[in-house]
Amino acid sequence: MESRMFYKFALYGFLKNLRFFDPFLILFFRETGLSFLQIGILIAVRDISTNILEIPTGIYADAFGRRKSMVMALISYIVSFLIFFWLPNYFFFAGAMVLFGLGEAFRSGTHKAMILEYLRIQNMESKKVEYYGRTRAASELGSAVSSVVAAALVFYSGSYKYVFLAAVIPYVVNLINLATYPEELDGGVPLRW
Repeated sequence: MESRMFYKFALYGFLKNLRFFDPFLILFFRETGLSFLQIGILIAVRDISTNILEIPTGIYADAFGRRKSMVMALISYIVSFLIFFWLPNYFFFAGAMVLFGLGEAFRSGTHKAMILEYLRIQNMESKKVEYYGRTRAASELGSAVSSVVAAALVFYSGSYKYVFLAAVIPYVVNLINLATYPEELDGGVPLRW
């Protein structure tokens, strides 16, 4: 029988991949009147932001804990989704892309480190491939469900922007899920300045 934490980890992966906007991001930008050049610049802003912010967010995770880092990631995502929905303007979109990149930087590798820390604490390190693989399966299920739900949202609403509003819901639920993770998963000793 799987531990309660396994289901929390799997739920995180499932909810994280309910990114309803993924298949429609470029179409959303086109719907708002952006050119392909502008869209390319926005995607570059997101990717550059993610890369630049990797080191400071890693320091934050070390200093304040992995759970807080994950919470910051989800809050960054949620704010970016709300900007995309409520503020259809190129410059606001650029800010939302920076926030999305910040979320990616906070999140990258952090949850996996929490899973590995849990396995270490439980003396189950020999099962890490199977355990992590099974949590990844939940993530992949989330991706599959996301595509179907996103297509239905776009079909019934007639607009691409509602996929951002819908994405807020699983991310808020994931914030609640992360709040129930034990403190021991935060990692090693915080940095002392």
